[in-house]
Amino acid sequence: MGKLAVELEGVWAGYLGGRGAALRGASLCLGRGELGVLVGPNGAGKTTVLEVILGFLPYRGQARAFGEEVRENARELRLRIGYLPQELFFPPDTPCRAVDLVVMGRFGRYRPWQRLPKGERERALGALERFGLADRADWPVGHLSGGQQRKALLARAFAKGAELLLLDEPFASLDPEARMDLARAILGLRDEGLTLLAVVHEDDLLAEAERAFLVREGRIQPLPVPCPSLRRLWAEVRACGN
Repeated sequence: MGKLAVELEGVWAGYLGGRGAALRGASLCLGRGELGVLVGPNGAGKTTVLEVILGFLPYRGQARAFGEEVRENARELRLRIGYLPQELFFPPDTPCRAVDLVVMGRFGRYRPWQRLPKGERERALGALERFGLADRADWPVGHLSGGQQRKALLARAFAKGAELLLLDEPFASLDPEARMDLARAILGLRDEGLTLLAVVHEDDLLAEAERAFLVREGRIQPLPVPCPSLRRLWAEVRACGN
């Protein structure tokens, strides 16, 4: 299958002041160029999985991205990882244009006081065009629709040169048409060779995923693929008593 993009082995992790561990010996693996989905109830540990991979949380066990241990290489690895956080929407008065949002994805490659090369704006404009937002480049990001804001964040990850994209409930609060449009954009990135790991509560990506994982009570269970609809999945889980 080639090298793995993500590998967790026996990971325990939690939050300061939290009640117990959010992950309890969790394990999963995802190959390069694959789409993986994390499903499960609220509070099960799905977002925690993404935060461990990003190096945002201390953990026990092993968590590797592109073969490198996260705790030892978090800063370098984050240059290779794009992240769409949960429920991130920009209010109308956000003092930032769409093109500025995309350019920010490149900041980690330069020193804080370093002037960005002119080519970075062209790169950002090309990324916005890739996601159908070329005519919105100079719009305040808060004036974009919810689906357009999500696509602007995809453009940011694309311009960044991310090899792995972590998506935390990318379809939350979007109408069906916007969800379909965003799903096409996400699958297009997978088809171009990016690795994607998405937390989902909708069926939009299930049929296309190479790997699916059920997260419950801090543990991860691989699911057969193609994964059934979430309604059917939960019916089967309850019937099995698992």
